[in-house]
Amino acid sequence: MLALQVTAIVFILISAALMFGPQLAVYGPRALPRLAQDEQARFVGGCLTSVLVLAVMVPYFTEAFSSGGGALTLVMAELVSMQFSPV
Repeated sequence: MLALQVTAIVFILISAALMFGPQLAVYGPRALPRLAQDEQARFVGGCLTSVLVLAVMVPYFTEAFSSGGGALTLVMAELVSMQFSPV
């Protein structure tokens, strides 16, 4: 799992470098305000950031679903039966 996680993070960083690197290499730090105003660059940056956070947090999500047991079963039972108990 760690190897897949590291591979995913490396590919995400390569994607970010290929998206933003050429503009930063040509224009230098002067390109940062222009990139911050560009809607497409902000969208891609947000997507890459979201995927990076997901790649880092995946082991914790799988652990919660595989060993979550009681709490996860209780929530699913309430959703399936539509009988919610007061807290």
